[in-house]
Amino acid sequence: EDLSRSNVCNECSFKFKESESLVFIMKSAERSVSSVCSMCDCRLFQAQQSRGVQFVEEQEAKREVSLKRSKSMSAAHGAHQTYVSSELSLFEKHSASDLVKKACFNPDELQSMQLMDLAKVLVDKAMDDRAHAQSYASICLNIIEKESSGTFLESLLNISQYTVEKKCYKDGTHRYHAFMAFLNELYSLLKPRQVHLRPHATVSPTLTVLSLIVQVCQSVLAQKNLTHRTEVECLFFTVTTVGRDIEAEEPKLLDALMWSVRDAFLSPTTSPPIKKTLLQLVELRATKWHLPATAIMYYQSPNP
Repeated sequence: EDLSRSNVCNECSFKFKESESLVFIMKSAERSVSSVCSMCDCRLFQAQQSRGVQFVEEQEAKREVSLKRSKSMSAAHGAHQTYVSSELSLFEKHSASDLVKKACFNPDELQSMQLMDLAKVLVDKAMDDRAHAQSYASICLNIIEKESSGTFLESLLNISQYTVEKKCYKDGTHRYHAFMAFLNELYSLLKPRQVHLRPHATVSPTLTVLSLIVQVCQSVLAQKNLTHRTEVECLFFTVTTVGRDIEAEEPKLLDALMWSVRDAFLSPTTSPPIKKTLLQLVELRATKWHLPATAIMYYQSPNP
């Protein structure tokens, strides 16, 4: 084969005589021939051998990481399915038990009306059972993540809006705290996933839930006789949990909520212990959600 030979080594630029032996190394990737002097041959061979070992080691490392990730995801999926299965026990002997089970495993098999009814069932259950607010929120998230149409999520938000306006007070019993706890749990689950109704949605569900939380809090504070300590404590916990997010996303909403807190604090019908809790909330927001140690000790003292 006629190869164009040079008096200069392609690797070290060492000038050699034509009479000196040349070593031809075929580069398989480029399918070209390079000439090098015998002085470079050993060094090049060692470098190629080292690169080959390094490549094998890198591939083994990638394969090991991939295997670990696969095992981790499988374990997490299994744990999540076990968790959801345990939550379904809350619907034993309930008329919608089968519907909830089907929705948790494949909501796309259900009709739109069934998904709408299911959203109503879950909201009603959450309002009657505050102790399991997190479980109901988790079931909702499970359905939201598996559903492709967005019908369930849209229905859940619409029913929640209706509930805030019409049904938090029913049969002479306040249920603000139960619904507030449910919305708070739902928001905490939706936030890291940033679930959207549709790609072209202008407002995310997380912002909608934040708005609903503020509305429920304002409904609690607007009562003529603010005497239900359970509701106020739930309100305090909720605002301290999502207050920073409301301030970052919708600062005007937080301003309106804090005005309601001040009005309730100044009301002559508000009891001293509740006033103390409301004052703590005002001061907490004023200090950027970080109370000094002396203030914390004061508010934790048993005296009103």
